[in-house]
Amino acid sequence: MDVTSVEFFTLAFVVAMAIVAMMIGRREHGAPSTHIVQLVTLPSDDESEEDTLLLERLDNGRVRIRRTGLTLVPDETVNLVFTIRDEQCTIVEKKGIKKRGVVGSPVAGEVIVKCLRPVKYSMRYESQVMSTWAAFTYDAASQEPKQVVLTY
Repeated sequence: MDVTSVEFFTLAFVVAMAIVAMMIGRREHGAPSTHIVQLVTLPSDDESEEDTLLLERLDNGRVRIRRTGLTLVPDETVNLVFTIRDEQCTIVEKKGIKKRGVVGSPVAGEVIVKCLRPVKYSMRYESQVMSTWAAFTYDAASQEPKQVVLTY
């Protein structure tokens, strides 16, 4: 086979694409797990409080999530839906019980979760309640708290 022939270059191209396909490959992912927890809310005095999220690891291995900047009507509830696959975690904040026609007041919320393993996560937090979100990394093995400002 001649090095300058069309057949040679076609064969070289096919071999190169096969090598690239093997290098990229499809990585097998674990099955996703979903957890739903209710955010415990308390009235907040500060109406100008920023829309933030604070994650901190507790001594027992659980993670406390504190949420500020929410505006809820009395008796409304908020649920956090965790979807975890390997080191990827998406948290969606949804209203549980909804009330309409009443002006809301500022609240702060807190929840303690045990579904996060002590690994470094790529996280996405989406608030359907306040229409804000954030993408960040969080090391659930670290004692260092992580504060995140949610944006529109």
